[in-house]
Amino acid sequence: MSTPAKPGALLPLVAKLRACPAHDNSLSPEMLRQAWERFQHLAWEPDDELTPAVLAGVILYDEQFARLLNEAERSQMAALAKVALERYQQITHPPNKLGKIIAAALKEST
Repeated sequence: MSTPAKPGALLPLVAKLRACPAHDNSLSPEMLRQAWERFQHLAWEPDDELTPAVLAGVILYDEQFARLLNEAERSQMAALAKVALERYQQITHPPNKLGKIIAAALKEST
């Protein structure tokens, strides 16, 4: 038999969880969308100065431009992009199932 929780009993726990350094809101899918839109609005034209960001994206996307780097360099670039993707996914979708359950319960209680 369980006893009903007192109203507000979880509030101190919520405050501690929000203050936890593992609670990372520095990136979100919405922020990614906004950054992508800003990147696209650079509207690079052939007469514009080429930026490393534009060229890096093209190298990762297009095999002809990928030839600007040797195989080892392309592998490093792809590996770094994969690491960045994995870190983004960890931040935006933490793998901790128990943490997600607790977070969902806390959201309902507040």
